[in-house]
Amino acid sequence: MHNSSARVIAALLLMAFSSSATAQDIRYSWFDIAFGQQDIGRNASFSDIAVGQSVDIATTDGTGLRFRGSVGTWHNLFAYVDFKSSDIDVAAVVTNSLGQFSAADEFDFTSLRGGVGLRWPLTQKTDIYGLLTFDSTDFDFGSFAGENFDADDKDLGGTLGIRSMFGSKVELRAHVRYSGVGDVDLSTGTLDADTLFGAGFGYELIRGLSLTGDFESGEFSSWNIGFRLDLDED
Repeated sequence: MHNSSARVIAALLLMAFSSSATAQDIRYSWFDIAFGQQDIGRNASFSDIAVGQSVDIATTDGTGLRFRGSVGTWHNLFAYVDFKSSDIDVAAVVTNSLGQFSAADEFDFTSLRGGVGLRWPLTQKTDIYGLLTFDSTDFDFGSFAGENFDADDKDLGGTLGIRSMFGSKVELRAHVRYSGVGDVDLSTGTLDADTLFGAGFGYELIRGLSLTGDFESGEFSSWNIGFRLDLDED
């Protein structure tokens, strides 16, 4: 009787441990930091008739840091925040009565997204999730010759994605994302909507710490690679 009870207790403990480990395979409480590149190919022109001067610019790409975090889950709900800041290269040609002059510099491109998501488990290893966010985008230029190409705005965004574990260490993910401030016309300083498609991976190096990489394609494409720290969900 004693041995039988011990076996039952051991089996129950093993089941509880296995269930707990499975439930935490796809985590929604984490923080990550990543280095990345942002591609923003835009041209714009500014003319000042009063002084007879024009400025033409062309933006290319740049690098920066990204910070993301998620806290969950309460009845499959989770909170999410994503901040990204990049220094983007910009070349300019200033034209006035004295001639044409070339110049080059960098400008600050920052984006901030925060919101609430809901996960739908498909299997023990795969989730579909939806995310509703409030998005902010800011293009902060300096000035080559008195012009102003700054643009910033805020609007709603949404994401539909899938996350799946392959084994105990590898996570693959993909999403489609809409943002009301995902594109820009620098000549008018207005931001427009965009739909982006993304994919990413995570590889657990040691328990609770993963190497992560993400790529997203839209009007502005980007890639990031960094480290994710899983937070306790127990």
